[in-house]
Amino acid sequence: MPRHLRLPVIAAAALLPFVLSACGTSAADNGASSASGRDPGNLVIAAIPSENSTTLAEQYQPIVKLLEAETGKKVQLQKATSYAAVIEAQRAHKADIAFYGPLSYVVAKDSGVSLDLVGTQVATKGADAGYKSYGFTLNSTKDINSLADFKGHKVCFVDPTSTSGYLYPVAGLAKAGVTSSDYSKVMAGGHDASVLAVAGGDCEAGFAFDAMVDSELIKQGKIKKGRLKVLWKSAEIPGSPVAVSSDLTAELREKITDTFLDKANADYMKSKGYCTGDACMVGGNWGFAIAKDSDYDSVRDVCDVTKDSQCKAGS
Repeated sequence: MPRHLRLPVIAAAALLPFVLSACGTSAADNGASSASGRDPGNLVIAAIPSENSTTLAEQYQPIVKLLEAETGKKVQLQKATSYAAVIEAQRAHKADIAFYGPLSYVVAKDSGVSLDLVGTQVATKGADAGYKSYGFTLNSTKDINSLADFKGHKVCFVDPTSTSGYLYPVAGLAKAGVTSSDYSKVMAGGHDASVLAVAGGDCEAGFAFDAMVDSELIKQGKIKKGRLKVLWKSAEIPGSPVAVSSDLTAELREKITDTFLDKANADYMKSKGYCTGDACMVGGNWGFAIAKDSDYDSVRDVCDVTKDSQCKAGS
């Protein structure tokens, strides 16, 4: 895996024809447009998988079917290669709906991307939207027992604009007196990839969001329970949001928002036959909850502390 692999936001814009090539013309060129906003015949969703999976379309199929039924539009899912690409897809009107991480949402919003916050993902019905970042190593590793012990080791992160896979870990390391020059940095590209790299010995320590370590890969049979030891947990991180382009008509934005908040959940989609069993848990989540922009001020605070370049578009 390449070290110091970074995909700056500004570079992602240049990659969009390749990242989202299946979109053809941009979403902005699709369908009617007026003073009241765009009303495209096709809606494009941009998302980056939390796992290095080739089945993103299968994972999001229930939501695609639901949105098509509720809006009367054709819905197309596009797999982005990074959070930076998702930001630039929505900025360039190549995506009408975007799934963000908390940091990438803040970067998009604060850099002027024209978007409205729809809601945030929740793991179970009625659950809090927050989650945590974990720092971990092999359970058999004797010389790494805290973040301070990451010095001199090869450390896996997820993506430069991943909240739980990069930003909060960097803040945690800094608090422990560990700077970027103290370890070898690897960008694994996915939360699952970071965990598996540590489990397989390619990295000596790593970071990922809590459920990927606690349950997801264990349920999939990719790692054994007890293979890893968690030696650091972050403060609560606000949930991963979904946003809609604000240049769509108010009626269409309201329809999309209501669909996500009221119907894009495992119970409803299962009851309507959009999916069965675990396939209704899109990305391992039950559904969505109401969110507001101020919920992400804690991410902005961490950015202020770390001064990390990934907190700014174009960096």
